[in-house]
Amino acid sequence: MTNASDNSARPKRRWVAPAVVLLCAAVAVCVIVVSIAQRAAGGDAILTAWKSSQFRLFASVAGVSALLLATCGGVLWRVGRRRIERMGRPDAESGTAILEFAMVLPFAMMISLLMVQSSLLMGGYLCVNYASYCAARSAIVYIPQEMRDEPRNQLLDYERHSESDKLWRVHRAAVWAVMSTGDGNYERESDYTDVLTEGVEGIYAAYGKSAPNWAGSYIGKKMAYAEDNTTIEVTPPMVEDTYGEHEDITVVVTHNLYLSVPYANRVLALLDEENSIDLGDGKYATRVTIPCTLTNEGVQDFIQVEDFPN
Repeated sequence: MTNASDNSARPKRRWVAPAVVLLCAAVAVCVIVVSIAQRAAGGDAILTAWKSSQFRLFASVAGVSALLLATCGGVLWRVGRRRIERMGRPDAESGTAILEFAMVLPFAMMISLLMVQSSLLMGGYLCVNYASYCAARSAIVYIPQEMRDEPRNQLLDYERHSESDKLWRVHRAAVWAVMSTGDGNYERESDYTDVLTEGVEGIYAAYGKSAPNWAGSYIGKKMAYAEDNTTIEVTPPMVEDTYGEHEDITVVVTHNLYLSVPYANRVLALLDEENSIDLGDGKYATRVTIPCTLTNEGVQDFIQVEDFPN
């Protein structure tokens, strides 16, 4: 009688502890991915990105996926504990346990893939946010300069960068910022693959190490994807065709974020159908557009002479 009463007095929610552990682990994966991107994009990047409904969608999918994954783990744990308590030995119904695990595994795997893909999208969104800042910073530096046929504070073309040296540099600044999010199996390599490879090899050689395998065509293809899937648009001057010395310049960066996780990429594309892009061959991307406004810094035509005390 004593044992029976003790058993009845035991808490019945033993699945709570493992579920909480799994939930914390899943959330940790999301936080790590986003934190890495936030470190590169700046301290206030997440607060700025949270204003976007697109970023909130990615965060919601990641959070719900983590919660569902923890719930699946908790349920399996609870079912296993009940069987052990009832039968006395875990081997008594091992075949049933394996069957239950096999039934839950595909569902859990899909949730895990969704969580990883949505976390990568959150990090990628922060990279695009940083790319818009890089492009705007480049614009306010190069637009005041005189380059070839482009006078100071003027542009040949406010949208296309093929004919403007200034816009080419602005576009290149955005491309470098989002290169890491590109497709490593893209159909072509960038013309700058050799430069990238030599740079990476030089960094590793300085520490007496050999460059990794990805220092080659892999990063070249990522760069090519970023080049082909990133566009910029610079607002024209407020007065005629010349920017003012302290006029605000807005650069809008649009990038097609590559969805790299199989199966989950299709689900995310359906959830964000308005911005989804079918790249063919089972590949998908989601379009992200972020503007950034900075003040034209102008050009100093003089050298400031400082007087130092003797």
